[in-house]
Amino acid sequence: MSYAGPTRTRGTARATTSPGTGRAAPARRPEPPTTSLPAHETDWQQVAIFGVGIAVGLMVGAGAALLSAPQSGAETRAALRARASRVGRTTRRRGRDAWEDLRDELRGARRALQRRKIRRAAERDLRREAELDVE
Repeated sequence: MSYAGPTRTRGTARATTSPGTGRAAPARRPEPPTTSLPAHETDWQQVAIFGVGIAVGLMVGAGAALLSAPQSGAETRAALRARASRVGRTTRRRGRDAWEDLRDELRGARRALQRRKIRRAAERDLRREAELDVE
């Protein structure tokens, strides 16, 4: 399949005179070339190529890491196990702290609600007494 290129090159468009006016008509701008896909569509072939590149990079990186590891496999597994247990303890501790904080906040809100109810009841009683005194 051959491509002959554009029919006119830039700069060769000449101003022509409009019939009957004698004035030069404005030169037309060439239309920008259109792409094969609208701007909102995804080129899945490009996405697949990118994904394959990521996968190959991960494999090469993992292989290089295994070849240049300063520890043996057993030592690495032991270090990973220790790190996982440390992270687990920290997570449990933070989770426990978060639940305790939530419980404290809920208790404070409940107490504030009770105080508000008591204050409103007292204000209601005062208004009733004032109404009775006026009568």
